[in-house]
Amino acid sequence: MVSSMRERYKELKEYRNILLNYDEILLFYPDYFKTKVELEKESFISKELVDDAFEKNYRDSALYDKLVQLAMANDEIHDFMKHNKNLKYASLKRVFEKLVQSSIDLCELIDYIGHYPETYPVPEEDEKNPKMEELLEKYDIIVRYYLGDIGDMQITSDDVVRIIDKLNENLEEINAIKEKIATNDWLFTRQLSDEEREKDTIEWINNIDSFPLSVYQKQNRSSREEGKQYLRLQHGKNII
Repeated sequence: MVSSMRERYKELKEYRNILLNYDEILLFYPDYFKTKVELEKESFISKELVDDAFEKNYRDSALYDKLVQLAMANDEIHDFMKHNKNLKYASLKRVFEKLVQSSIDLCELIDYIGHYPETYPVPEEDEKNPKMEELLEKYDIIVRYYLGDIGDMQITSDDVVRIIDKLNENLEEINAIKEKIATNDWLFTRQLSDEEREKDTIEWINNIDSFPLSVYQKQNRSSREEGKQYLRLQHGKNII
């Protein structure tokens, strides 16, 4: 994002009800396609590499020394640490893959909004992408003509900010996980019980699935539904 767009984006974050032409979202995140391609190439570290690193190094860890001091037998130590490693691997892999897919979806949503079908007053059903329309419904976003005649379709600054901020949050978490697994240290620590780890993983995934509420949703309203009502008043109850 160039400096002028960065400054304008700061303005959008402060003033959430600014109307923008629908394709301006592409200007605020011009690397959406490149980001999507890079995400599609992402894969979590293989289990084989992790298992090999574990077997070669687990005896040199602080956790191993601690368990030795607790007078655990060698085979018990190995099994305990292996179990811990397997749970941590499965947990991080689930979260990583969820983050990647969520980020791909958001890149596709940016693309979809920025190239939204221009049919007036609303797109034909065969012009819509059902998956993207579900996200628009969930996130309370509507792309529509706001004027009585054919101008540019518009969205609100709030819509742009929520999508881009969520995508950036996801990408930061992906990079944090990649940094974490770049060394073997994570294989040999245990801060949570098995039950706590599962709970933490579920909460993490739920957070990835969550999306910032729209200005309307915060007021127990729906921008999307109100937009549909406006279209029905203008063009008939069967228009949408």
